[in-house]
Amino acid sequence: MADDPRTLADAHWKAVRKGQRASATTHLAALRRLGSSESAGPEARHALAGALARAHWDAGRCSEDAVARDLLDELRAYCRGPATDEPQRFELAKALSTAHWDTVRYGDAPRADRILGELRTLAKRGEATEGQRQALAEALANQVRHHARPQGEVTRAEGPLADLRRLADRPHAPENQRDALARALLDLHRHREGEGRVPELRALAARPEATPAQHLAYVEALQDAPWQAGLFGHRGRQDALLAGVKQAEQAARGGKRPMTLLGDALVRMHAKVRRAQDDSFADLLLDRLRVLAVRTDATIEEWLTLANALCDGLWIAGTFTNRELAEELVEVLHLVTGPVEASVKQRITLAGLLVGAHHRAVRNEDALVSKELLTLLHAWAVRPKATREEREVLAHGLRLAGEHARARGDKSLSGKIEGALAALPAAADRSGGGSALADLRVATT
Repeated sequence: MADDPRTLADAHWKAVRKGQRASATTHLAALRRLGSSESAGPEARHALAGALARAHWDAGRCSEDAVARDLLDELRAYCRGPATDEPQRFELAKALSTAHWDTVRYGDAPRADRILGELRTLAKRGEATEGQRQALAEALANQVRHHARPQGEVTRAEGPLADLRRLADRPHAPENQRDALARALLDLHRHREGEGRVPELRALAARPEATPAQHLAYVEALQDAPWQAGLFGHRGRQDALLAGVKQAEQAARGGKRPMTLLGDALVRMHAKVRRAQDDSFADLLLDRLRVLAVRTDATIEEWLTLANALCDGLWIAGTFTNRELAEELVEVLHLVTGPVEASVKQRITLAGLLVGAHHRAVRNEDALVSKELLTLLHAWAVRPKATREEREVLAHGLRLAGEHARARGDKSLSGKIEGALAALPAAADRSGGGSALADLRVATT
C-alpha cells in the first residue's frame, strides 16, 4: 500500500469517514511524500490533491477553521505547479466551493467574494472541465440561498443568479448545473418572491431531459404556496400541481432518493390541505402517495411516508371523521412492523412514528386506534432484535401512554404500563410472552 497512491487515497477517505483522524493524518503524510516528489506521476498528484480536499472538508466539518484554511492554502499552492492538470484543479474547485459555503454561512462576505472570484477564474478558462464549472454553479446557488433568506439582501442575489443562468443556459451544460439553478430559484421563491419563480421552474421541468431534482423543485414551489383563496383555491392550480407530481413520479422511477424527497414534499402539501379542511383535494394527494408506496420495488421509506400522511389525514385538522383512513393506517403499520428489510435508522424512524401516532390517537380520544397502536408498541419493544435506541424511543411512548391513562383516571391501564416499563430492559433477551408488556395486548384505553 505504501507505493500505491490510489490505495492510500482510498484508505485516507475511509479513515476520514469513520472519524479515525490519526490514521487519516498518517495516510495524508504518505500521500504528501508520494505526490510532492520530483518523480510523482499524474496519479500520485491527483491522489494528493483529492486527499487535501477531503481533509479540508473534514477540518471544516469539525470547526477547525485554522486547519481548514491551511489545507486550502496548501492545495492552492500545490495546484500552481507546472505539472498541474485539470483533475487536480477539479479537487481545488471542490474545496473552494466547500470553503465558500462556510464563509457565506458565517457572514465573512469579503472572503466569500474572493473565493467566488477564484472559482470564476477557474471556470472561465477554455480548458476548464464541467466539474470545475459545477463547483462554481454550487457556490453561486449557495450565494443566492444566503441572500434569499428573510434577513438577507435579495438584491444581491440577482448577480449570482444571472451568472448561474449563463452557466445553465449553455446548450451543452450538464443537467446538474441546471439542478443548481432550480435550487436557487426555489430558494428565492420560498423566501422572497411568492410565485414569481414558478414559470421558470415549470419551464425547466417541462424539458424532456429534466432531472428528478428539477421536477421536485417545481413541485416544491407549487406546494410551498399558502393554502388560501387565489393561490390554490381553484381547480386549475390543483390540476397543475397534480400534473407536476405525476411528471416527477415518472422522472424519479428507479431512484430511491428522488422518490423519498418527492414523498416528503407530498406529505407537507397533504398536511397543509388537510389543515385547511379541503378534503377532496387532499384525497387526491393521498392517492399520489399511495402510488409511491404500493409498488413491488417500494422500500420501507415509501411506506413510512404514506403512514405519516395517513396520520395527518386523521388528526391534523383537529377532527376525526374518516374511519377508512384509520383502518388503512393500522394496516400499513402492521405491514412495516412485520418481517421487512429495514436499516437501523429506518427502524428508529418507525419507532418514533408509532409513538407519535399513538400520542395523537389518545389526544383525539380515538380509543380503537390507540388500542391498536399500543399493541404494536408492545410488539416492537419486546422483539429480540430491538436495539437500545429503539427501546428508548418506545419507552418514551409508553411513558406518554401512562400519563394519558393517569389523566383519564384509568388506574388499571396505567398500572400495566408501569409494569411494562419496569420489565422492558429485561425483555431484551426474551422472544416469547411472559413479560408484563403482554398485558398491553388486551388493555382497554
